[in-house]
Amino acid sequence: MLKKRLHIRLFLLGWLLPWSCIAQLNIILPEANISARSDYTASLGTGNYNSVLGLLPVFSVRSNTSTFANTVGGSSNVALNTTRLTLRSIGSLSLLGFSQEVTLSTATGNMYASLATVASGPVLIDYRVVTSIQRWIAGNYQAELEFHTGGLAPNQIIPVTQKLNIQVPAFITPASTLGTITMAVNDLSFFRSAAGISTSNTFNVASTVPYVPALASGANNFSFTTAAPYAQLPVTATNSVNTVLTGLSNAVSVPLASTPQNLISTGNVAVPAANNQMLTATFSITGANLRQSFVQAGTYSVPITFTYSKPTDIYPSGPLQSTRSGTLQVVVSDLSEITANQTSVGLAFNTAEAWRQGLTTQMASHIRLSRTTPYSVYVRATSASFSSGSNTIPVSVMRIGPGTNQTGMNTVTLSTTPQLLIANAAPETDRSLNIAYSIPAANTPQLLNKPSGNYSAAVIYSFTAL
Repeated sequence: MLKKRLHIRLFLLGWLLPWSCIAQLNIILPEANISARSDYTASLGTGNYNSVLGLLPVFSVRSNTSTFANTVGGSSNVALNTTRLTLRSIGSLSLLGFSQEVTLSTATGNMYASLATVASGPVLIDYRVVTSIQRWIAGNYQAELEFHTGGLAPNQIIPVTQKLNIQVPAFITPASTLGTITMAVNDLSFFRSAAGISTSNTFNVASTVPYVPALASGANNFSFTTAAPYAQLPVTATNSVNTVLTGLSNAVSVPLASTPQNLISTGNVAVPAANNQMLTATFSITGANLRQSFVQAGTYSVPITFTYSKPTDIYPSGPLQSTRSGTLQVVVSDLSEITANQTSVGLAFNTAEAWRQGLTTQMASHIRLSRTTPYSVYVRATSASFSSGSNTIPVSVMRIGPGTNQTGMNTVTLSTTPQLLIANAAPETDRSLNIAYSIPAANTPQLLNKPSGNYSAAVIYSFTAL
């Protein structure tokens, strides 16, 4: 007797069910878009559409989380409304002209609401990230999205739930160039002011991480060049200049040095609300430092470098640093000035002793002079005689020379020809000269038999023999 085997094939009938796995979608925000606050769009494959009935009535999305939560790094969450979704295509069918953009939220938003025959295929969605409404801090941010096709059949998107990750890169990017920062010392008032001179340079720093700014010079001393006369090359330390970042509550003024000096006292510069911050570096030289170190006309130059460093305990691990270099110049003009603190000098011959011994008048702090190059001082009379009406006395009776405690000065006989009073002095500002005017006893006979009166002549002090 033959035995027969019965083969039974079992078919499971029913709707295809969505996969239970959760897909990962990744958007890496470019630094350029964050810095420029410009939108960034990523077209991402977002699961598959299974065309059971061949009709697509509705395609919708919602977030199962209230924000993009930071999963790595970061210090806060990212708002859902930074991300806008547009259904680009399913399979080979473009839907851009028929779908609408949805701002991501916990409420369901329809990207497509119509009735069309759509074949199965991969789903492509445009994710537009609006960078301008969010402060972006380096890290990874994740939201759980739920997609539905709804309407005529059970959900036909596989998988239904997908994780959307927004990755924010860590960067500190200062303005591309620092250039040359010039402090123009073109007025003697800078030397006389306690505050001296200051100049500011404003530049942008874009960042997604906090940072500590620092400044260093490329040398301990300025290099010096000049087309003006000089006795010797000045040696000027860079620490004659102070720098401060204005507008920061924790900013601190530091002297320029060849080792980096932190420009904030504590903490760090936080990531700004718009990921861009305008910083203003103010360089200053006190009046005392100008008089001591920058009195010679010429150009004082030194390379400088700003450094922006992420604190090591802040995500991501490891160092992160940016630098920008430039040049600091202090340009001192060829400046000069002579002023008389007293414009009238008198020698009164009204005693017998004055006639016998001659007469001297001491003029303390009589002349004040400033010059940013080596100088000589000359003195001359504008006329050959002291005059009183038609009566005259030769100016050669007068001697001009150093007053009490005055050094570095000759004694000269007054003449219409310039006489050298001070020779080859070093540059300085507001030097005060004590001057003695005298008519020695040997010259008093030239005053005899002259009618009484006030005899006067104009006297000129100058830096040149004119």
